[in-house]
Amino acid sequence: MVGHPGTDDFVAALPKAEIHLHLEGAIDLDTIVWLRRQRGERDEPDLRLRLAGLYAHRDFLHFLQNYRALCAELRRPEDFSAVVAALCARLARDHTRYAEVMCSPLIFTRQGMPLDEIMAAVSAAARRGEAEHGVVLRFLFDGVRQWGVGAFEALIGMALDWRAAGVIGVGIGGDERSLPTRVFGAAMREARRLGLHTVIHAGEFDGPRSVWEAIDELGVERVGHGVRAVEDEVLVKTLARRGIPLECCPTSNVRTGVVGSWSEHPIVRLHAAGVRVTVSSDDPALFDTTLSDEYRLLQSRLGLARQDVEQIGLQTIEATFLDPGERGRLIEQFRQAAARPGSTS
Repeated sequence: MVGHPGTDDFVAALPKAEIHLHLEGAIDLDTIVWLRRQRGERDEPDLRLRLAGLYAHRDFLHFLQNYRALCAELRRPEDFSAVVAALCARLARDHTRYAEVMCSPLIFTRQGMPLDEIMAAVSAAARRGEAEHGVVLRFLFDGVRQWGVGAFEALIGMALDWRAAGVIGVGIGGDERSLPTRVFGAAMREARRLGLHTVIHAGEFDGPRSVWEAIDELGVERVGHGVRAVEDEVLVKTLARRGIPLECCPTSNVRTGVVGSWSEHPIVRLHAAGVRVTVSSDDPALFDTTLSDEYRLLQSRLGLARQDVEQIGLQTIEATFLDPGERGRLIEQFRQAAARPGSTS
């Protein structure tokens, strides 16, 4: 995505954090081509052209089909290593200093891939990325809602086993309407008791009810997307009063049809109502976006003033699961960059 004139210097200077980023949705075309060739696929002239179709979506169902196809490209531990390495390099170019990355290990362990091999490759690549690029990654294991509570409980066990590799919490994605949010309450409470952070996708394709259940019955620390909370005035006031962050991903919402157009995106109304909205890229490769693009779009497409963009950026850092000292240092770096002479919009 091309940056918008007048905002590029301001956005590029900010040391940013991202909190809603799917590893599988960050697999870019260059990486897929590299993986195919590493597996010995014939170097056909049209290979890149054929694979480019995975990044063009007619509608949400087609997007899901392409997402599954990208996951199917990850077949060996070294494939995960390549994806994490490419992600670190992309984040560094975008001046993103810290990212909490969701990954869905059950998708791959169900296909017979050993989790220990996957996570050994992922954690080693993340350490190299931090050493080479200064980008810190932490991981949230993301469950698939339609696979049920038992699968999610197994995922919690996996997350506990891999805390030393940078796994800091668990979440639930998948089809929001397949199971009521409340059925995961006991498992979520147990995860927190064991020291894991908890998040959930809610209020994206399902309505305000799913957000109410997420905050009241699950007690999650953040809500993934959550933009349909705007349909319930009492819920909006509750979110603002409690200070529960919403992980907003504007381009994703427009591209998947959660909102009909940029002019309808709820983040502006939620922000004005005092809700702690944050901004992330969700599936950056699949939606052809970056975190900086999302910042720019807050101004160019949604009409927010620079000070609002800065506030949302700070709220994103504040909503991270970094320890207080690290979080405070990143906040201070962000503020210094925003105040630097010449950083104007």
